Amino acid sequence: MSAQPMLERHARMQVALALIVRRARLSIVHWETRIARDALRALYREVHGEPAPSGQLPTAGGAAITTRHGQLCASVFVLFYQHLQRACSGAGGLDRRSRSIAAMIQAHDLAQLLLGPKNSLEMTLCWMLARDLRMGSARLRPCPQCQIRYLVTEQGRFDQGCPLCARYRSVGLSRLKVGLMGGAFGEDAPSMVSRVVRSPLGGTTGANHAHESDRSKR
Repeated sequence: MSAQPMLERHARMQVALALIVRRARLSIVHWETRIARDALRALYREVHGEPAPSGQLPTAGGAAITTRHGQLCASVFVLFYQHLQRACSGAGGLDRRSRSIAAMIQAHDLAQLLLGPKNSLEMTLCWMLARDLRMGSARLRPCPQCQIRYLVTEQGRFDQGCPLCARYRSVGLSRLKVGLMGGAFGEDAPSMVSRVVRSPLGGTTGANHAHESDRSKR
């Protein structure tokens, strides 16, 4: 038997295991690997000690994002995903599909590391958002006020406005106070987004910075 089919099967199994460890839905794992569903169900039970969840996936990832908090977390994932896709584009030996799934898994892990397990997105939602980005039904939009890039989707539950600015407004932070926090913080500063997301009120960290700035001027 040729070594190439054996290597391909091994690579598919590695992808399946990576997705199952992160609790992706088996319909997604089957789509990405073409491994038989019975084998995937057995692998899921072996890894997690319980049967895989069943049920229909939402038609679009944006429909599964129900809060501004979730939209911010999804934006962090998408920023990582797009950056990693570009970084993987020069990787030899990987086709486009393999590069996409590798970037998605890495972006999921980085977002979880940055935001913490309680704020990170499920792998299934990450897969749907990555798919929607490739199809053009989701995209990143720049905010002219705070200069972040945030996720908007065709079937999202919110208007097209910036979720970070919306969270500032929800705790009474004005544009002036946002400026006192340091102004624009750019696309590649998800740590700032992380602090706002982690804050219990979605903006108290920024408020503290503003108050400290006010005191320093007295």
